[in-house]
Amino acid sequence: MSNVAESFVDNVFRKTVYPKIGSIVYCDLALGFCEHSGVYVGNNEIVHLDGSGYVEIVSPEKFLNRLGGLNTAISIYVSCTETVSVGDVQTATRARAMIGKKRAYNVLLDNCHQFSSGCLTGNFNNTDNFLWMLKDRTRNTLGANSWRVWNRPQIF
Repeated sequence: MSNVAESFVDNVFRKTVYPKIGSIVYCDLALGFCEHSGVYVGNNEIVHLDGSGYVEIVSPEKFLNRLGGLNTAISIYVSCTETVSVGDVQTATRARAMIGKKRAYNVLLDNCHQFSSGCLTGNFNNTDNFLWMLKDRTRNTLGANSWRVWNRPQIF
């Protein structure tokens, strides 16, 4: 339940943002025990690596609707410097170039965080398999030092 309370605070009391093209985005999965990430590419669309290994372009709603609809996430977090979203057009270009491709998905060894990191750097064979690693790469690449909720209609 802590991720629900945290999401409530982030949505109601903290400044929300709109992603920029090439922003890294993520949401909680499994009551906050893990996360899912992708790249915002404009037009209210996110490119991500799905659980079967396919790179696809999806709406924010589909991005949140993971685990067969059993996901409790209600917020998408956006890479920011302080309270301003940050992104990179080249990151979005790399993400778009991967749409329709298949990877040898493995929840620990070849996952959405590795894909998102590859979009940042161009190296899709990186070892950034956990959100903290992706956040570190995002800080080093985009200067992101905070993560804010995407300003979109919520259930609150």
